[in-house]
Amino acid sequence: MDKLKEKMDETILRDVYFDDKQYQRVLNSINKSKFQKQPSSLRNKFNFLLSISVVSIMFLGITYFVGTQLHFFDGIQGKRASDSKGVIPEAPNKDTNAEDEYIPPKQEENYNEMTKEEILTKMINTVDNFETAIGEYKIHYNNIPSDSVVEYSISLKNKPGGFGKRTDSVKGKDEVAFQYYTGGSVWTLSEQTKTYMESKYLEEGSPGTPLKIEDAFSVHSDGNNLTNYRERPPIGVANETLFPYEIASNYTRDLNSWNIEKQNEELLGHNTLVIKGNINRRDFQSFRFWVDKDTGILVKYETYNSAGDVVDYLYPTKLEINVPIDNKKFTPNLDGYKNYDLSRQEQPRITTGNIDDLIPEEIKGQWEEAKRKPNETTVLKLNGNWYIYVKKGYLVNYIEANGNQGTLYLAKTSAQKSQHNFQAFAEGYKVDSLKIVYE
Repeated sequence: MDKLKEKMDETILRDVYFDDKQYQRVLNSINKSKFQKQPSSLRNKFNFLLSISVVSIMFLGITYFVGTQLHFFDGIQGKRASDSKGVIPEAPNKDTNAEDEYIPPKQEENYNEMTKEEILTKMINTVDNFETAIGEYKIHYNNIPSDSVVEYSISLKNKPGGFGKRTDSVKGKDEVAFQYYTGGSVWTLSEQTKTYMESKYLEEGSPGTPLKIEDAFSVHSDGNNLTNYRERPPIGVANETLFPYEIASNYTRDLNSWNIEKQNEELLGHNTLVIKGNINRRDFQSFRFWVDKDTGILVKYETYNSAGDVVDYLYPTKLEINVPIDNKKFTPNLDGYKNYDLSRQEQPRITTGNIDDLIPEEIKGQWEEAKRKPNETTVLKLNGNWYIYVKKGYLVNYIEANGNQGTLYLAKTSAQKSQHNFQAFAEGYKVDSLKIVYE
């Protein structure tokens, strides 16, 4: 039914408007046509039934059109929503199943005057104030040479899950990482290495208890600040904007250090409250926040040095709150990606330190013999792995493979360590022999 109006609006009927006069005109036209001719009795009955049918169909169409415009059916939809915890199901189409898309209640913008305490309380409890979010922003830190573009979508209530993409521009090249979470699993994917890591997280049974300012911020007996944070989903890319708990703690916990600059400023279709404050940092001394008044989400921020120049910033390009979310996007497609832990086992690597516990029984005798020759370097091989006991005053620098031949480069230690012997375990080097070179 929700799609009917949209389809009608896309046709030539979009400019048609029915009022009482036009409705009466249709009836008069039908009645007039009955007297223009004197048809047979059977035709009279047929025309009468046809007229009634036409009028009924038009009446139903007009009633639905007016009802949707005046939100007459919102009560019915609201009842359905309450029966399913706020979910309004949508009929499935060829692209999306109704079970995969969640339609939350519409966000209502807040235009009321807010106090410092009220906006700070919102910021430290954002997890309670929205159900879904889709956004994109650019973030810059003065001490990091690259800018980052972050995209995300997240659902907190119905089939919780999230997706995030972070693109870092490093020396003219983009490095892309993805994050997903749903059903107790978290995935992190690297586009450059085509690897992924999977881990588990404990799904929260309830959203927890909202924090009051006095419960969130306190001071230890030694004078150090103590902070309690609310729970949040396991997807870090969106924390700076959707769950700004640390930022609120570090910048705004002292109510006397900042002021409300504007009560209402529109930003990306959201009504925000603008905060301006001072902070004693090495790189910057003041800040400005744009906070969504309805949710406490940090939509935008800037920090400034003593000259008033922007140092760090978060600039949003998209922010949609409580919009339909396709939950299928929260599970990654791992085609073409390798498990990082398994891939790491296949990559050459060197472990240094005391490796006695790694020595297999088959070569323990040889290893103990090597330790009795501190002025010699001993290299033992078993099952493709290399066990290296380095002569006094040297340590393993790196191994270079050239086909089946390898070169073990040893570097001199510092004067303080010149009387020590160092050990190393090398794996993943597909070479048949190692040539030793002292650098």
